[in-house]
Amino acid sequence: MNIRINQVDAKVSTIFFNEAISFIPCFKFTEGQDVIIFTSPNIHYLVDKGGQFCPDYYGMKHELIECITSEELFTDLNDDPQFRKAKLSELLTESKVVVYFPDYYLLVSSRQQLINLLDYAIYIRNLGLFILVLFFLRRTSMSLEYLERKEKVVQITGPWKEAILYVLGHSSEKHYDVIFERQFVDLKQYNNLPLRDFIEVLSEHFTRYQRHVDGEYQIVPREKQKRFLERIICGEESFHFSEVGSGKTKVIMPLLCQIFLSSNKEAHKYLARGGKKKDTLVILVPEHLLPDARAQVFRHCLNINFRQEYRVYDDILALLHRNVALGSAQRRPMKQIFVTSFNQFKKALTYDKICNKIRPHREHILVVADEVDDFLDRDKLVFNICSNKANNFSQE
Repeated sequence: MNIRINQVDAKVSTIFFNEAISFIPCFKFTEGQDVIIFTSPNIHYLVDKGGQFCPDYYGMKHELIECITSEELFTDLNDDPQFRKAKLSELLTESKVVVYFPDYYLLVSSRQQLINLLDYAIYIRNLGLFILVLFFLRRTSMSLEYLERKEKVVQITGPWKEAILYVLGHSSEKHYDVIFERQFVDLKQYNNLPLRDFIEVLSEHFTRYQRHVDGEYQIVPREKQKRFLERIICGEESFHFSEVGSGKTKVIMPLLCQIFLSSNKEAHKYLARGGKKKDTLVILVPEHLLPDARAQVFRHCLNINFRQEYRVYDDILALLHRNVALGSAQRRPMKQIFVTSFNQFKKALTYDKICNKIRPHREHILVVADEVDDFLDRDKLVFNICSNKANNFSQE
């Protein structure tokens, strides 16, 4: 039987990537080293599930994916945001994740892919993959709950319970730390590095997120892009104009987000803009660029600093959730990134609940807007987010 993915020959493989992602069934291109992981309820793997009922094995009579719930944001028929608690098993869809040779980083472009991968790891009984995906999923979630017990019935036990406790930081295992720490980019070691040198280090590492073809990475930050990024961070002016196709979304924005998540002293001195230190980053893009912007931030920003607490949200309306707080209202201080559109940001600021969170903390919030030249028209209201008045920008 011949298998083709996008008209390219592929074969079924079971591959050992590293100690964290080991021996998983997937598809490998015949004439390349890249690997594709398909997740779908319609794909069935021959996995020995008999042992799951044995207390000495998995000790569970329910699939773990049914015992984890998440609160999801959706829009009702009146275009009002609502939250609904759902089992992760109810949120499963189909997805494709490509793991690039030679670094084999687990890169996802959406939270949905993480939910699918978590189910996939449980289905094939791969505890290492489950732990890694759960680390990433927590960084994108408003609320995850684990139903350990239902009345007198214990639902989560055995190695799955130990894995969850480990991810939550309620248990320590130095051997696991050594394994999983390698899957994260350690930016803490560069806290005192000069900004220009720090950008060079990040740019060099940025290539490891890209496809490797004919001995070269397909996307390598150019010198002009590095200097533009440095100018955005250090420049006193608020507007920076660049050429079309300069890689703002695919290169500059992900690097800027990584710098924000770091603790590099010089970078954060400039990001403070002469005010208080920034711990919340809002990325604003036009509607047509939003899917790509979200994908790039997810791909490049979920594996930063092992064990560091931070969140990456794909909608500013997540601020309506009780668990999403800013500043002193947080149970534990952490940085947060929100990726949203101009119009969604404007809508968010019509809710008193969001304004009450943002206003006291506004001096710690950094707003970065992409493609602002698309919104300088007098007839558009994007820049006057808080006052529904026409713009007064000169037409010249």
